[in-house]
Amino acid sequence: MANSGLSYCQIMIGRAMTGLIGLQEIFASLEQEGVSEDAPDLGPRLVEALRRHNYVPRNATAMYEAALVREYRQYLAARRSGQTARIWRDPRKEHKPWYPTILAEKCDGCRLCLPVCPHNVLGWDEGQRVVLVLEPYECAPGCELCAKACPRQAIIMPPRAVLYQRVEGSAGTTNSACQGCNQQDCRGCPEAR
Repeated sequence: MANSGLSYCQIMIGRAMTGLIGLQEIFASLEQEGVSEDAPDLGPRLVEALRRHNYVPRNATAMYEAALVREYRQYLAARRSGQTARIWRDPRKEHKPWYPTILAEKCDGCRLCLPVCPHNVLGWDEGQRVVLVLEPYECAPGCELCAKACPRQAIIMPPRAVLYQRVEGSAGTTNSACQGCNQQDCRGCPEAR
């Protein structure tokens, strides 16, 4: 990514974390113009602005619109309450993706998972009446509270082995929960069980 001077963040679009350039600037500009969260053309307007610096697949436009409207609403709510800017990205977690996945075909919308999460990783979409993973990088590594709270087993977590995978740093050093083992991966490691 070239240094454009624009913000970078990652948000959940559909079921995938997606990196976006310039989203904070788009939100600030719309807020300054007085665009409300209920504006009828908000979704298309957000996607149009996003396309100036990001690729948005045509067949995914509706998913992008829904995600961007959701994020803009959260942005405005945070601004009204006086909260500081939201931090979306923890680069370390990009290499160890520990967050829940909701199995839509099993989820009945009981919402028992929502109050148990200490980091507000999950949210409720009133329009679709489904639980969503909204803040995946806020999930604490190893936490499985939401999955354990789900009576229908509609929430799955990654295999615990991802917590022990080795990640190469920029200087060629290894950053890992493991203490210097020489294995190529963690499948044979007793610590990864």
